[in-house]
Amino acid sequence: MPSPQGIPAKDFLNRKIDVCFKHGDQDGDGAMTVRDIYALATRIVAELGEPLDSQKSQALLAAFQGFWQDVKQAMDIDRDGVITPLEWRIALTEFANEPKKFEGDFNPLARALFELCDKDGNGKVTQREFARFQKAFGTTPENSERAFRELDRDGNGYLTVDELTEAWREYYTSADPNARGNWLYGDIFQPSIWEDTKAPVRA
Repeated sequence: MPSPQGIPAKDFLNRKIDVCFKHGDQDGDGAMTVRDIYALATRIVAELGEPLDSQKSQALLAAFQGFWQDVKQAMDIDRDGVITPLEWRIALTEFANEPKKFEGDFNPLARALFELCDKDGNGKVTQREFARFQKAFGTTPENSERAFRELDRDGNGYLTVDELTEAWREYYTSADPNARGNWLYGDIFQPSIWEDTKAPVRA
């Protein structure tokens, strides 16, 4: 990740928030809708090689549905069923200052995501499993390897679901440029972190 020195904390957090908007805006039309959210969920399931009708996949889809209902209520200011980049940024900034609200709306999705990554259900996510998750978000293999090392705080060679959930919280709420959770999706300053790197959805 390029040196973040000199970047105001607010701008640093906004960069992370904007990257996530691009993740959600699957069709790239500058707006986030329920169709985008389901497209992202399906992409993640496909990258992880999980059958769409499996218990874990269905749990993820349900978590995305609940997430959309929560964020639409909080973010869709004009109630048109569309979330704009500005609405997303305003609401996420507010969420960063309200830990209880963030945990209530975001943590169920985080746990469903990382339990899907944990293919054998042993509570551990390997570098390979994590790389497949990150590929769905356009992370390059090189950045994924670096990200895994950053998030593996104790260096034991795997990530726990709890560690990943903490990284998720840190990514969305921390303005600290040195926070390890900043690497959840790779290098947030990589120009192609999302553009032109979308992994194809397999049938």
